[in-house]
Amino acid sequence: MNKQNENSNTDQTKTQSKRYAFAQRQGDDFSCIKIMDGQYEGIIYKYNNVKFSQTENDNGEIPLKFTYDIMANPNEEDIKSDDFRNYIGDILVECVEEQLKNGKLFIDEW
Repeated sequence: MNKQNENSNTDQTKTQSKRYAFAQRQGDDFSCIKIMDGQYEGIIYKYNNVKFSQTENDNGEIPLKFTYDIMANPNEEDIKSDDFRNYIGDILVECVEEQLKNGKLFIDEW
């Protein structure tokens, strides 16, 4: 039986989809996202300061606002581009929707 080599950047990886996986280094108290395919494959990042906008956009949607830190960028992709931000924003929406569906995330209305 072949044993998969341990990823040097992460100690634990839990696959959520083919597009991304959750990853956490031993000793860290937070999880990261590792992009698993496409242009941004191999980038590992974490979200910070995630919150919903207080106003709707022109499409009647309430956007998520967030900041992020890059933990690894092996292919030196442009991580400040609108394309990258939109890509990881879509992943964030998937994560939020999945947690809401599974009852792991609750949104308080003030």
